[in-house]
Amino acid sequence: MEEVVRPHRLAALPAAALLASAGLITAPQAANATPSTITVQTVAPDSLDPVIAAVKRQFAKKSGVRFTAKSVERTVGIVGTETSSGAYRFSASGVYASDVTDLDEDGWRFRVRTVGRVSYSQDNKYDILPKGKWRLQGNAPNYRWKDDLVDGINPGFLALADSHDHSVSDGGTIEGTPCTLYQGTATVPGLSTTQPGVRFDTKDEGWLGGTISWRLWAGPDHLPRRFHAVITWDNAPDEKDVSFDYIKRNKIYRQWGSDFTITHPPKQTVVPD
Repeated sequence: MEEVVRPHRLAALPAAALLASAGLITAPQAANATPSTITVQTVAPDSLDPVIAAVKRQFAKKSGVRFTAKSVERTVGIVGTETSSGAYRFSASGVYASDVTDLDEDGWRFRVRTVGRVSYSQDNKYDILPKGKWRLQGNAPNYRWKDDLVDGINPGFLALADSHDHSVSDGGTIEGTPCTLYQGTATVPGLSTTQPGVRFDTKDEGWLGGTISWRLWAGPDHLPRRFHAVITWDNAPDEKDVSFDYIKRNKIYRQWGSDFTITHPPKQTVVPD
């Protein structure tokens, strides 16, 4: 696919020169006009700025979105598949609350509900509780949404993606919605996993780095409808069977602006950690 050259900003031009080129003043007037400078800004054709702005508007509205996802992961030489579904509620700063259920190919069901800094879980394999009960995880950072997650609705990742070479094209339709397709690759010095997903680091903090190949489909309102990423760790050849190799993730976003709530479970249903 042919990449689009991205001039992010137009250079500042004298106001008189702009007016003269538009035929609004004569050449002598332009030459004798008092020097004045204005800055004209434009968004490059393939910039992700409109997508970032659209997501942040949803944050400001304290809105929400529902999603479904599928992940294929290779670790310790074993390939596994997992599906997940759930919802996010936003605050002005990002994802404030989430309710996510993961199901692997062996039937392991793991549900995590997070509200602010507190998380609760249900686990049908390693921590079986009576029906309707939740395990309090308390202030558990590993269960919370982070601002460095590889995700199509994370402004931090979108800014990272926008800073690397990428292209834009017609994305067809996603569940009936016409979309624009953005795609590119970003290399980072650090990658790690947490319960909500894969985190990236733009500084070398001792993590194993890697490559993120991504595709994002955005609707006419610039809101993401689908996100696909292939995250590959830079393992040395002799480490391929003892460390993460890759994660392939496909995520669909639905019902932007949905009016729903995510709250703490009733106290009588919570079992202490």
